[in-house]
Amino acid sequence: MLIPTPQRSRIVPTLLVLGVLVFIVREPAKAAVMASHGMDGLINVVDALATFISNLS
Repeated sequence: MLIPTPQRSRIVPTLLVLGVLVFIVREPAKAAVMASHGMDGLINVVDALATFISNLS
């Protein structure tokens, strides 16, 4: 039985996920810092959008 080859649209996300998993396993402290900074950035973007929307009316 042959293993199906991933479609082209699934190759890039699969490679990204594998890279992230390797990074998390090899450098857990750096991965935690990156996740923390990412969440902080996301919260800042959402806060800016909420402020913008609340000032529209």
